[in-house]
Amino acid sequence: MSAPVLEISNLSVRLPNDLKVLNTVDLRVEPGEVRALVGESGAGKSMLGKAVLGILPAGLRQTGRITVLGQALDQLPASVRRREVARHVSLIPQDPLTALNPVRPIAAQMTDAMVRIHGWPRRKALARAADLLEQVHIRDVARVLKSYPHELSGGMRQRVLIAAAFATEPKLIVADEPTTALDATVQREILRIIRGLQQETGTTVLFVTHDMGVVAQISQRVTVLFGGRVVEHIDTEALFAGAGQGHAYSRALIRATPDWTRSDAPFAPVPPEVIADLMQEQTR
Repeated sequence: MSAPVLEISNLSVRLPNDLKVLNTVDLRVEPGEVRALVGESGAGKSMLGKAVLGILPAGLRQTGRITVLGQALDQLPASVRRREVARHVSLIPQDPLTALNPVRPIAAQMTDAMVRIHGWPRRKALARAADLLEQVHIRDVARVLKSYPHELSGGMRQRVLIAAAFATEPKLIVADEPTTALDATVQREILRIIRGLQQETGTTVLFVTHDMGVVAQISQRVTVLFGGRVVEHIDTEALFAGAGQGHAYSRALIRATPDWTRSDAPFAPVPPEVIADLMQEQTR
């Protein structure tokens, strides 16, 4: 078996009042895998992604081990860790309007990382940026490269961020709910784009989402979180097989996904008894 791209061991993240937002998390993600990280709001999904990227909010304390490509990031000095993360890990953030610099054109924002990380000439970086924008199905690439973020639609801005994430040829991409703010039609197209680029490049993706429908479309394996703890790791196909596989909480999350094809579809929240049983399991 090949070495994992990402391995997390006994990771905990504490608030200043010692409350754990992540509690003894273990996770192993293999090369070329798309791993979905799911759970309700507040489960710790985005916090786990921030821990991997080394961008936890000030005041939080982290313990445990995070290893990327065999290198223990938490053991490195801060400046070295930032450089190693920049070389090997990229982020697709949730809100492209706040992620993009409003006073710089798209071309400059896409090429900066390629110039800094790979030392490429600006002209070579610009050619790669244009090629990637075509791959994410953006028309009139020359105009978009000259544009500022406010001149683009939400869907186009998200495509720019996807292209930028793949531009530096990372080994791991953390996608932090990149389709949440998009309508259903654009969401489907964005998922197809991410999956297509991932398959073409073999990049490993940690896909953070609360949407089980997205999980079914994008991932091979799923890690389910509740209250900062891992509930289970399971193959996506097994979870959605409908044969009673997976933890009761995971199956309840699937049932809670709204059925937008039916106007009379009942709302099915996670049953209180499932939550109670889960909390009892985690205190053992």
